[in-house]
Amino acid sequence: MPSKRRMNTPKASQPDSEAVTTQPMRLSATAQAAYDEIASQWDLSPPVRVLLRIACEAMTKAEQADAITAVEGMTIGDNKGAAKPHPAALLARDYRAQAATTLQRILSNLEG
Repeated sequence: MPSKRRMNTPKASQPDSEAVTTQPMRLSATAQAAYDEIASQWDLSPPVRVLLRIACEAMTKAEQADAITAVEGMTIGDNKGAAKPHPAALLARDYRAQAATTLQRILSNLEG
């Protein structure tokens, strides 16, 4: 039996950690308004501000995924022709759930 060839895959370069963490994404208008509203009503600690930012970034990503499905539709065909959910629709659902859960926890801790 012939031996199998091994493929040498190049090692991925490590991202510059400063470049990854120093640039937060730009928030959508809706997410920015939510951030501003919550941040102005409460005196938030730095870790809570980070969580709020993460929630608002998830809201922005959900809106971006919604924009894709608005153009391409909510379903796509698989290789057998059957309809299945568009991956962007699934991402929008997941990002929206992440944002809602995070915001709910932040607000329940602030009000309680």
